[in-house]
Amino acid sequence: MPALQNRLFYGWVIVVAAWLAMFVCSASIASFSIFAPELEREFGWTRGMLSVGYTLNTITIAFFGLVAGILVDRIGIRRLVMIGAVIGGLGIALLSQITQPWHFDLLYGVLAPCGIALCFIVPTVATVRRWFMRRAAMAIAIAMTGSGLGVVILMPLIHYTIGAIGWRESYIMLGLILAIVAVIAGSLLRKDPESVGTYPDGVKPAADELEARADFLTRSQKWSAREAFRTSSWWLLILSQFFNIAIIGIIGHIVFWGKDLGIPEGNVVSILSFLVLAAVAGRLFAGFSSDWLMSRFGLSRKPLLYVCTMGVSLGCFLAIGVGNETELILVSLVIGFCYGIGLAVFPTYLGDLFGVVSVSTLFGIAFFLSAGLFGAVGPILYGFIRDIQGSYDLAFLVTAILCLISTVSLFLIRAPVKAIKTKN
Repeated sequence: MPALQNRLFYGWVIVVAAWLAMFVCSASIASFSIFAPELEREFGWTRGMLSVGYTLNTITIAFFGLVAGILVDRIGIRRLVMIGAVIGGLGIALLSQITQPWHFDLLYGVLAPCGIALCFIVPTVATVRRWFMRRAAMAIAIAMTGSGLGVVILMPLIHYTIGAIGWRESYIMLGLILAIVAVIAGSLLRKDPESVGTYPDGVKPAADELEARADFLTRSQKWSAREAFRTSSWWLLILSQFFNIAIIGIIGHIVFWGKDLGIPEGNVVSILSFLVLAAVAGRLFAGFSSDWLMSRFGLSRKPLLYVCTMGVSLGCFLAIGVGNETELILVSLVIGFCYGIGLAVFPTYLGDLFGVVSVSTLFGIAFFLSAGLFGAVGPILYGFIRDIQGSYDLAFLVTAILCLISTVSLFLIRAPVKAIKTKN
């Protein structure tokens, strides 16, 4: 029995469960790219109007991601994810009944993401991070490929079903898939290895390992939000997340962008899949590389994060003036790969800096500020610049510069030192 337990470390079941949850949640969020052109055609709603719903979706997911980070230790990861699955699935299914813009804003912008956030990145990634140390980045990278492959696999399926049975029926189908799969995922999740009598990675760490690695040294440290806010490292880490503005804006508008370039809609959906597959490759590359560099040389994960911020910046500069399908594919591959690196390494790096005891709460706050507030700017920025200027070029230029600011902020981060309280 002990040998069997060693082979079947439950942490990998946690990775699978997180993968399943992110697989369906990401597709539900990214469905905007597929359904928005249908709503534009049927109702005549402008891209700016539709982008309001997408921005509300981003803000709501970020806010309730923060809530999820707090609740995960209070009501339990399994119950939290299963509740979110039901709410999210209901919200997506009810989109089949919309007739007014405010219906879309309420359901896609508020109700559905309220549920999705409870079973998406914050609670699942924070849980994976608690189960691993030596292979933390790799485990997170594998889990987060679910968010990429959900878009790659389910988006073409949804695009096909819209043509076959209509967009209203397709919304119902997507809602059912979200609810069923995320409930299954939630039933498999557990809080952390200590709660079931084992160790991170399933192996008791050696004494020299505990002393040599900074991430092991900080594992048991408990940082309150207030303590983290008092460090410059926290705010520099947040400022290093400006690349979310570019990514969420581009993903939300890539079908519209392709339409402007005269590319068939089906081909643009495929290009979106290329972008996401590149992000999957970036996650796996970064997960393996950052863990290897940490264990072999004790190096910080920052070099890979530089590749993320500078690479997305380069992609945005290259996007200016794109004129054909080939150029759009190349830009998508560059941006996708570099974005994938950030997805895998930033949550791991947060645990390196502030430990994993409080990672769910701190990651929830970081996700709210970065992917939420920053990311929410993307759809509106891209949508209204396109409506006013007839081109996305200015949006690409602005977000390219913001990514360079992120690189500088990242460079300035230093490992925070927890204040020691003394009695007078």
